[in-house]
Amino acid sequence: MLEDIKERIQEEFGFKTEPYDTNMLLVHGEKEKIKDFLKFLKHSGFNYPHTISVVDYTPKGEGFQINYIIENIEEKKFIIVRVNLLEDELFIPSVCDVFPALQPHEREAWEMFGIEFVGNPRLEVMLLPEWAKGTFPLRKSYDFEKHRKEKK
Repeated sequence: MLEDIKERIQEEFGFKTEPYDTNMLLVHGEKEKIKDFLKFLKHSGFNYPHTISVVDYTPKGEGFQINYIIENIEEKKFIIVRVNLLEDELFIPSVCDVFPALQPHEREAWEMFGIEFVGNPRLEVMLLPEWAKGTFPLRKSYDFEKHRKEKK
């Protein structure tokens, strides 16, 4: 099953793929094609979105990495779609119209890392207090001392 989809991914999108585990395939995607690619996965039976996770590689000079984890629940197969973003280009098309369940995950990534999901109608503070908007506490550059309350 994963071999079939791997060939189709390479033919239709030209994305590099590699095995990640016995039931997982890692796909190196591109932000410009992410929406079309996730539509393709959905129509190919990968219809259960687990999460969006973000990794901050800025200390290494590599920007940010967004990982979409999508499952074909009938086959118990997973695809991890990895997209790299440069530090000065932190925007990517929203996929919440393809997978509505990913909308709060996009909101969290926006709030905690400052990645703009273009087209998400609800990019608003969800977890942090209003005063912390724009502080991006999960970035490696975040200064915890600046926002720490003084001990009494």
